[in-house]
Amino acid sequence: MQFHDRPSVCIAIPTYNRESVLVETIRQVLVQNPPADEVLVIDQTVGHEPQTETFLFNEDKCGRIRWIKQGPPNLPAARNRALEETNCEILIFIDDDVELPTGFVEKHLKNYSNPKVVSVAGRIVQPWKSVPTMKTWPRIMDHRFFPLDSIERVEGVASFGGGNHSIRVHEFKKIGGYDNNYIGWAYREDSDASIRIWKADGMIVFDPDACLIHLGVPSGGCRLEVNKKLLPEWKVSFPATYFAIRHLFPTRWFWYDLLIGNVRRYILRKDNVFRPWRLPWALISYGYSFLLAMRLCINNSNHFFNEPHHKKHRTGQVGR
Repeated sequence: MQFHDRPSVCIAIPTYNRESVLVETIRQVLVQNPPADEVLVIDQTVGHEPQTETFLFNEDKCGRIRWIKQGPPNLPAARNRALEETNCEILIFIDDDVELPTGFVEKHLKNYSNPKVVSVAGRIVQPWKSVPTMKTWPRIMDHRFFPLDSIERVEGVASFGGGNHSIRVHEFKKIGGYDNNYIGWAYREDSDASIRIWKADGMIVFDPDACLIHLGVPSGGCRLEVNKKLLPEWKVSFPATYFAIRHLFPTRWFWYDLLIGNVRRYILRKDNVFRPWRLPWALISYGYSFLLAMRLCINNSNHFFNEPHHKKHRTGQVGR
């Protein structure tokens, strides 16, 4: 059912190796009031448990959702599949392990009454975290410092969380959608998309009213803790390296990530430090991921050499 006094809206749920929590998330989506005009489940799971499979099949058959199989697993590719499949003007992405309040859809949509708004960053409440203090920093660093569980509304941010954001489909397609090059595990692909919107002068609004609770279910999903055991070593660090080259080069933040931050996070991570014989291979793999990311960015030089310069030193304002 579409309400004609607002844009049409789709909720998309990329999912991977999730079972009962995915079913519960979908059920919460289907009882939203007002409802979404379309619900897409972009499923990257090879095989579900029988109960989950039956639920998805029945909901798809009766037209309450569209169950779309997608492979191989790649979160940006799953998001792009939703962009291709939807017929709606606004696309809301949520994680597959969340709790939604009633009126969640409407809270996103109210922001699009402003035609300048290209994206809405919703509030993500992590049950184990407290609300941080707001500060100022260069907007290019919103992905690191902007608190997505804040309670202050902010216009003009350069960040959103992959598990709770919406985009104006037509405008987002103009900048190329999500970047499928974030291979390995899902890290910084959402930051990449939000920064590209900001660099293209699109407005992103952080709206704390568009809120959900992220459950962080330990099974399934695309966290590093799960996937580092399944990935070649170079793929563990590749997304962060690619992001730093694409968006932070040649600022001091780039050099910090390259020489300190990413070294601590990937080479000197706990499972390597406790197995020191793995450190030389981790170092070689990190160097390989950097060279591969650099070559990819050079081959697509508009990714960072031709970025607009007028925004590189903008600082944020909060509480507007």
